[in-house]
Amino acid sequence: MDRQRLLLVFTIFTSTVIFSLCWGFILYLWHNKYLILHDSIVRKITTYPTELTLISTIISTILSVTTTTLFSIAVKHALSHYITQPLSLVELHTAIALTKPQPLLRWNHRRLSLITLAIVGLITLLNSSWTTLLLPTHLTWRVPIQGKDLDLGSPAFDAQLGNDMYNGSGSFRNFSYILDIISPMSGTSASRSAVAGGDDSIFAFNGVSYSKSSSGIVPAVKEYAGTSLTTNNVGLEYYGGKVIVNTTPVLDHEHSGLTRNYTVTQQGLSAHIRCSALDPNDPQYSMSINNSVLDSYRIMFWEMTAKCPLGCNWNTWATAEFYKGDNTSGFLGIVTCPGTDNATSFDIFLQGKWGYGSLGETVCKVAPYVASFDVTYNNGNISFDQPRNIQLLQNSSINVTSFISSVVWELSYSSQTTWNNPLGQLLQLNAINPTRSVYEVLEDYFRGVVEFSATYLRSAYSAEGAATKMQALYSDPGAFKPLNGTILVATYGWSSEHLTYIYLLGVLTVIWAVTVSAAAYSLIQGCAHSRPLFDASDPVHLMMASSAGGLENLAGFHPDGAKSSERVRVRLEDGHGVAHADATGEEKSVRASGSKMRFKIESDTGKAS
Repeated sequence: MDRQRLLLVFTIFTSTVIFSLCWGFILYLWHNKYLILHDSIVRKITTYPTELTLISTIISTILSVTTTTLFSIAVKHALSHYITQPLSLVELHTAIALTKPQPLLRWNHRRLSLITLAIVGLITLLNSSWTTLLLPTHLTWRVPIQGKDLDLGSPAFDAQLGNDMYNGSGSFRNFSYILDIISPMSGTSASRSAVAGGDDSIFAFNGVSYSKSSSGIVPAVKEYAGTSLTTNNVGLEYYGGKVIVNTTPVLDHEHSGLTRNYTVTQQGLSAHIRCSALDPNDPQYSMSINNSVLDSYRIMFWEMTAKCPLGCNWNTWATAEFYKGDNTSGFLGIVTCPGTDNATSFDIFLQGKWGYGSLGETVCKVAPYVASFDVTYNNGNISFDQPRNIQLLQNSSINVTSFISSVVWELSYSSQTTWNNPLGQLLQLNAINPTRSVYEVLEDYFRGVVEFSATYLRSAYSAEGAATKMQALYSDPGAFKPLNGTILVATYGWSSEHLTYIYLLGVLTVIWAVTVSAAAYSLIQGCAHSRPLFDASDPVHLMMASSAGGLENLAGFHPDGAKSSERVRVRLEDGHGVAHADATGEEKSVRASGSKMRFKIESDTGKAS
């Protein structure tokens, strides 16, 4: 195999390897959607962005020059065979322009001009195409999350909770302490009052920060799971500690990205709450409040009784004796109704006295429900969208409802101190510059308490060690609900979502197809007609061929001479007067050492295309 054929084979092989790697990369990207760089490389990119651009540009330039050179070699060889056939001078000009590559810009030869413009334009875009393909970009990598969470509306969970509430041997002391501490905080944060930060209020429990309220969920993301302190107290003895995250780990340490945000659809627990003034004409709802003073100790005893459609209940308190005109101290009575444990909803009765006397007889109707929440984990904070797929708690969840009611009942005792009540003071602050009615504040306050109650239950029954101590609950598939979501990882790499890859593949494929086709054509022609390479793009070769004669009849350099000569059809022939396209074998070919080629004008001078 002579040198020219080896060069053509090398051209085909090298072009195919380069573009196969390109196609393989893009096909891999389309199949896997993302190609993410290791964190060590990502950190270098953010530290040295200019250097990355320089390296990518150098590599792209090398590839662009290589592919352009291979294209020129293939076209030059193909042209050396093509000109042995009759063609017009403008067609010869077009072929020579493609070897440069340069466009032919002739208005009277628009078709040829458009062809050269298209091919030269694609070659010109090679450098930018390779740069776009090789340069990693800042992207958001979407990684799916799957897992499970306790279903607070399931009969299995309700049965476990009921057994712990009524048949358990453990103490409720821890449970009582934590409710006394956290319940008022949860209600205050959810009220969105100015003292809590308004719409920017944050509620924190167990090392987890929630926007305004907890919505009855626990973190489904390990990064946001809160405290890592171990605890031996689970169930209703729980007072804080590590909570197990039941989601599939999807990120390794080498692809965690620069930052991560999470969006997970989880089951939460909240409540429909509507507060209003007590209607004195409604026989189903009534309340009364009485007080007496123990003069020797200046202590006031309060008793509040409430009646609702499902039953009745009462509470008693002791406070200091309030002085007339003292607006900073007061009593706020709170009673839940009914007092039984077999309801799926309950009512909260409230009435203020002395400093809180602006709050008259009020009833808040509470109907707990479970729902799907779209939970967003971002910048260390957890926020929620509006609930979807709302399902009111049914008769199979009476223990859950009873627990929530007992949290409010505990709050009614613990919140009233000797001189004041935090909820009453919150209502007084809200009255200074009221942007929302007192009933809206109460609705949000108690909704926050209800949602914290559910978060406490999830934490207590998902704490580390709960699966071992509650095997009956954890062995029941019906006690859990699937959750799913997405991690949004900010990192560097390549994404198939960019439509520019279709454009890149088109450019590179056309260049490869022309290169390989031209080289293959030259190989086929070379097998039948062995001769020296005539490089029509080389002025020396053109002058040597022209000096041999045969072009004497071309028009001279008068105003229309060049235009009329463009239509003249010529072909390249050897010194024996035989065009190489007409030769039939090696015997008719001219030896390289004695070849003398020339152009000959054909008698047919029809118009060029």
